[in-house]
Amino acid sequence: MAKVKYTKAQRARIRRRRFRQLIGAGFLLLALVGVFSIVSFVIGKVRTRKDDGELKLEYAKLIAPLVALDPVPFESVDKAKPEILEEASIWSIIYNEDTTKYQRNENDQMMIPAVDVDRHFKKLFGSASLPEHVTFSDGDLTFEYNEETESYLLPITGLPSSYFPRVAAIDSSGSTRTLTVEYVTYADQTGIAIVLPGDDSGYQVVKKMEYILLKEGGEYHIYSVKYASAQ
Repeated sequence: MAKVKYTKAQRARIRRRRFRQLIGAGFLLLALVGVFSIVSFVIGKVRTRKDDGELKLEYAKLIAPLVALDPVPFESVDKAKPEILEEASIWSIIYNEDTTKYQRNENDQMMIPAVDVDRHFKKLFGSASLPEHVTFSDGDLTFEYNEETESYLLPITGLPSSYFPRVAAIDSSGSTRTLTVEYVTYADQTGIAIVLPGDDSGYQVVKKMEYILLKEGGEYHIYSVKYASAQ
């Protein structure tokens, strides 16, 4: 095949056409990258909101037994009232374990092993020193400790809960997470309940508290409770 010879003007037009093609391809690539970035950003935001909602629910479940007892604010676990921490650990068992495995005494009181109370205490409060196992009272409720069976006798009366948690916000800083917790009430509900994130109906917010969680061994545990900054 004979080699085609172009004039100087034709060669200039070919170069300009190829340059325009390259520019067009470059703009198309940038457009595709932009679309991909926008889609990734939107997906990331949706995933973040979903993960945030799941995290709020997870932490609400963690702190629910303590919120139900409405503890006096404390700067650290070692400065909290031991009986409150012990009772929260017991109620954590009731609302998170299969209680049919526990024995009952002649009065039909559930016998909760101290070893399980210690395990839930660690789940709630991490490496804080375990409270001494003794009989203690909370108002009209008495939690009797049996040294022979090394277990607590659960009061027949249920938990007199006034508040349920709704985690409104999570603020993370290093190994610390601060939960803004709304204490809510229902007129027709008793026991420990979890208020789903975004649920704004059927309950009344009574007050806001801040629960400080510290990370230990890959998990977060309650370290302190204080009044919310906004209050």
